[in-house]
Amino acid sequence: MSDQEETTPRGAKTHKGKRILESREPKLVEGPKQTLFIRGPKTSLSVRQLAHEWHLIKRDFSTTYNKNHEIQPFEDSKQLETFCERSQCSMFCFVSNSKKRPDNLIIGRTFDKKILDMVELHLKEFKSQEEFGTSVEIPMHARPLIIFNGDVFGFNPNHMKLHNLFTDFFYENVPIQDIKSQEIHLIISITATNDTSLAITILQKQNHEDGIKIQEIGPRSIFEIRRTKWADDELFKKACRQPKPKAKPHEKNIVYDEVGDKRGKVFVQQQDLSTLALKKRKKLRKGDQKLKARIESQEQNVDVNEE
Repeated sequence: MSDQEETTPRGAKTHKGKRILESREPKLVEGPKQTLFIRGPKTSLSVRQLAHEWHLIKRDFSTTYNKNHEIQPFEDSKQLETFCERSQCSMFCFVSNSKKRPDNLIIGRTFDKKILDMVELHLKEFKSQEEFGTSVEIPMHARPLIIFNGDVFGFNPNHMKLHNLFTDFFYENVPIQDIKSQEIHLIISITATNDTSLAITILQKQNHEDGIKIQEIGPRSIFEIRRTKWADDELFKKACRQPKPKAKPHEKNIVYDEVGDKRGKVFVQQQDLSTLALKKRKKLRKGDQKLKARIESQEQNVDVNEE
């Protein structure tokens, strides 16, 4: 089978399949970003627990695969791209564990059904939510406040791309018109002390009678940056390009009154009255005709007698 046959999209055979394919097409206004959590051939308890707790934080905007898969994203990413396309996820978090790369975690994103960029991290320290012993109550669809600490995020090209990647990973693209301080419940702090060290801390804002209290709820994780794979400038500009919205067609013969009600003129073709279907009259039967003649003769006799 040639490469052209492999990449040829399969057409829909039913109306339901056509609707599904249309929903997967690029849209002018994208919905919330979905994240796929997937495991490698072998995993450790710490990276599995971290991926699980991140999945619980993202909740409705994430999908998790509990089975192990023989995938090496930096060597061959075709199977990972297939899983992301099948699950309709633009972000992914891959966890694995091996002798050469223990406690490994890869975060990345896709564009046009291909891997756009990704970063490989080594989980050096981890503290789960259970170890903090706090009750985690995060409202559904709560947009987190992301804080980046460290000067390297401002001038280091590698960390500037990390800044963009982590913003996409934790930012769920949920439309919110007005953001108020009372509605912010979750805080994600990302700290870089040097070029290779990275720490991610999850905090929660709680309202008390004395005031606002910030409490760490976990998970707390410290990483070491291993490998990176960034998209070239042209591809990244193409991924960030936003198409112009299509202009709405002019509505003919439609006006809006002062109240805002929509009113329109409807033109109807003039009807030919010669073809108008009227009510049909029934013909008199023979018996009815004799009765009619008798009634008419009686009326004539009455008129003669009156004269």
